[in-house]
Amino acid sequence: MIRAARLVVCLFAIASFSGGLEAQSCSTFDVASVKLNTSGVEARYPPELAPGGRRLTATNQFIVELLMVAYDVSPLQISGIPSAFSGERYDIEATCEQPMAKEQLPHMLQVLLAERFHLSIHRELKEQPVYALILGKSGPKLHEASQVGGKWGLRQSGHSFTFTNAEMSNLVGVLSQVTGRKVLDRTGLLGQYDFTLSYAPDRGTGREGPDVSTATDSSPESVFTAVREQLGLILEGQKSQVEFIVIDRFDRLIPN
Repeated sequence: MIRAARLVVCLFAIASFSGGLEAQSCSTFDVASVKLNTSGVEARYPPELAPGGRRLTATNQFIVELLMVAYDVSPLQISGIPSAFSGERYDIEATCEQPMAKEQLPHMLQVLLAERFHLSIHRELKEQPVYALILGKSGPKLHEASQVGGKWGLRQSGHSFTFTNAEMSNLVGVLSQVTGRKVLDRTGLLGQYDFTLSYAPDRGTGREGPDVSTATDSSPESVFTAVREQLGLILEGQKSQVEFIVIDRFDRLIPN
């Protein structure tokens, strides 16, 4: 099982993966190598697009991490990965003659996974408890990014996260992993912001926050309190339809 800290970084990978180039003509990889990682080399996040946009590299990645990028979902929205493969890690080297289009990269990875693993999926909508991120009564306590338009960044130290050039979609991605539930952006905020969010997990339950029925818990350790007091936002318990990616078929890697 992947550690929570690593999964938060993977959420950063989802948002970063589509950054970089404007749309070009390449829509499928011309040449791709997918191998089982046996080197133990440190994983790199996100999958890296080389300067010029013609080579994509993913190192030491769990299959759930590749699926997160390919389908733009959190690990909470993926089910059905065969246990025999859930702990395996993979390396990908893929190239195109033309620069890769950022809008096409997830689809290109979907096609590659289907080719090499016979991956097939279906999507399901299920009503689930979620958190809606809304504005607090006094408004947001966010500072406009110092470099509006710049690439967003995330630094993590324990339970402290420093965001730069972040949109609300970046924040809700991290909060979804921290709280263990899908977080929906209902703030209406469309800008980019620099801010830090620091909290401590609930020592009594071992969870990162209270149940949906107690989402306004005033504990100073609660991530809900930190979001309210530090960011001027509120995590409100609701129910909503959530899309899930369900794995129908996933076979052992087909050799290159």
